[in-house]
Amino acid sequence: MNEQDLLDELADILNAAPGTLTPETPLDTLTWDSMALLAYLALLRFRFNKILPGASCSDFRTVDDLLAPTRN
Repeated sequence: MNEQDLLDELADILNAAPGTLTPETPLDTLTWDSMALLAYLALLRFRFNKILPGASCSDFRTVDDLLAPTRN
């Protein structure tokens, strides 16, 4: 999965139009709520085999923060 594919999946999770997200997009301008958090954690688990505690996401401010765990 390349970064654009991941951005499109995140756009779906965050109720944004495909192709509109960039790493610099602030999360407070999107639908970053508890349902989006669960969908994001499931994406990490099933696409990247990564488990991230939900509480660790409370400091996320931009889409790049969502992308960071997928880069390791």
